[in-house]
Amino acid sequence: MKTILRLAVLAFAGIATLAFAGNALATQKLSVNQSTTSLTIKVSQAQSDAQPAKISIYVPTGYSINASAAPGTKIGSTTGTVFSRDASIPLPLSGDVVVSATSDAPTCDPVPHLAVWNLALSVAGQNITLPVHVDQLAGPEAALGAYKLVVCLAPDDVPVGTPGRSPNGARLLDATFTVNSIFTVPAGQSIWKTITTPWAGGAPNAAGTVETRAFVANGTATLAKKVNAGRRLVKFTGKVTQAGTAVSGAKVSLLVNGKTAGFSARTNASGNFSIVLKKTGKKTTSTFQARTTVAERDITTTGCTSPTPNIPGGCVSATASAFTAVSAKIRIRL
Repeated sequence: MKTILRLAVLAFAGIATLAFAGNALATQKLSVNQSTTSLTIKVSQAQSDAQPAKISIYVPTGYSINASAAPGTKIGSTTGTVFSRDASIPLPLSGDVVVSATSDAPTCDPVPHLAVWNLALSVAGQNITLPVHVDQLAGPEAALGAYKLVVCLAPDDVPVGTPGRSPNGARLLDATFTVNSIFTVPAGQSIWKTITTPWAGGAPNAAGTVETRAFVANGTATLAKKVNAGRRLVKFTGKVTQAGTAVSGAKVSLLVNGKTAGFSARTNASGNFSIVLKKTGKKTTSTFQARTTVAERDITTTGCTSPTPNIPGGCVSATASAFTAVSAKIRIRL
């Protein structure tokens, strides 16, 4: 078992750029979540998808990257999963994100780098390093963003013993990394794009290249009231949106004096909701707010309507980032 684990982990040792599946990448996905101090990127695919040869994650224009940290500085954390095809077992990975020297250039991205971040991973006591190369963009490629993050993987679909084969046939399933105090986040919605080229028979399969997207934006929740003082009834109405687009199916809770009081509703297809509250007992003055926490959502139908030109496989998936929103306070005496 130790040998299996060691070989599967070493599959990453020859990695040069993060890339994904082969001929059918419909399950591949990009997820991005951010705050004012941290940013998390996740790429994932199904076990049936081909091994990536190269993934380029494009950082939208408007972001800036702090590349001043010295080599050896820990700037975040990382987790991931690979599947050993030869042993038929999944293997979890975890570790730190550590700044490295910029002189290391993989064959799939042989250009000067703004920064290099090593994903210092470990599993079953074995250590491996997966470099993420940060490139500043210029020329026609700058239409896709301000920077790109690049990583490469070794092929797993060639015979055992083939030079450069991913040891034990290890295939990437997912990789997540979070960096702290590195990205300056712009206001408003941002659209992250990833261009992925898979392996096929030991060679990069340009015809299988696809695009995935992640839409990142804060959400909003509004709250309005209509009071029937005689019947001591209040009808609360509001709407949940993200980047101006209605969010349906979101659970909205009514906060009374800042605390959850057990009153909630779901938004309809237009993002609207309503909650009716009847007051009993002594008259009091209370504050009310609407609060919602929305998980990441698949928005491929709308998010891939205008794919990046000249990508053979087109745009195969799009996600909208998770968010929590709280409305302004409403004060009522009832």
